[in-house]
Amino acid sequence: MKRILVLSVLAILIASVSFGQMAYKKGDRTVSAMFGLGFTHSLSGTTTAVPPLSAAFDYGYDQNISFGGIIGFESEKYDWSGYGYGYKFTYSYLIIAARGAYHLDLIHNAKFDTYGGVMVGYDIASSSAEYTGNWAGGFGLQPSAESVGGVVFGVFAGGRYYFNPNLAAQIEVGYGLSLVNIGIAYKL
Repeated sequence: MKRILVLSVLAILIASVSFGQMAYKKGDRTVSAMFGLGFTHSLSGTTTAVPPLSAAFDYGYDQNISFGGIIGFESEKYDWSGYGYGYKFTYSYLIIAARGAYHLDLIHNAKFDTYGGVMVGYDIASSSAEYTGNWAGGFGLQPSAESVGGVVFGVFAGGRYYFNPNLAAQIEVGYGLSLVNIGIAYKL
């Protein structure tokens, strides 16, 4: 899946040679708020506690390239019980990343901004664990909570449709906090 996504983004970038009137311009400063669908961190049997939410900022470095950052958060929980034992786990993920995008005029309409890019950052993952069974102490089987983190890489492709010169609906697909992000974008 990851390889197909990377190849798709590269194909879009290579195939694009049109530089007509675009919604994106050098010097644009755009903030966006997004809601994610299709979690990339999900574990089998977990339920959503907080869906993937993210906020991003992009600065138009030149005619086609923007740089910025993104911060995202999601949380999941897992409950298990049986034979008098019970456990409750909560997993949280916070991603802070830098990102760069190449904006291209795929739609040939001044209200659309289409782009593809990459991100690199850090994923701060943490968990909490609790014994919820009715057997006294669970015979010493107490769950432990862990906090970990690591470098994350992601690729994305997206588009914005501007209802007016500053406000847009936005969608991004890719690998990061979630597989699909939908939201709004605002040019400052």
